[in-house]
Amino acid sequence: MLSELEGSGPTQAERNWAMLAHLTALLTALVGAYTGGAGAALALLVPLGMYVYFGGRSRYVAFHALQATAFQAIGGVAWVGMTILVGGVLAGGWALTVLLSLVLVGLVFVPFMLAATLLAVVAILGMLVGLIGYPLRGAYLTYEGRAFEYPLVGALAIRTMASPSASPPSPA
Repeated sequence: MLSELEGSGPTQAERNWAMLAHLTALLTALVGAYTGGAGAALALLVPLGMYVYFGGRSRYVAFHALQATAFQAIGGVAWVGMTILVGGVLAGGWALTVLLSLVLVGLVFVPFMLAATLLAVVAILGMLVGLIGYPLRGAYLTYEGRAFEYPLVGALAIRTMASPSASPPSPA
């Protein structure tokens, strides 16, 4: 199905635009970090705009721009959700450990909470590396002219691109 979207093969210009669509993940991450996350949603307009612009011009670029938009949006929401959940669990765990430490029972929990905190930091940073690293891989592969699909998101983009666009109803 992906080969149908790519057609006879992308031109160098199409590969460059597809690469840039994936590299917008860096823009989203930088803008999100600089604005405390608020600007990340605005940065998503860049690959989305590429999808709209190239929709009628190049199915190859539009497909990769749609993938990049969906991956960044879903990944960003997942990262924020995971960070909030992990932060809440750690805050509750540390609060309980401190309270129980007043009667010395909580001291037993300190090593477990230290390990949980370290694991949480590794998981959050690992997810962030994946949210930046995977689009870098996509940028490289599309620049080389090789096929690239994000897991799950690629199939969604293929279905979206393959479905006929909704046309307005004809007058009766």
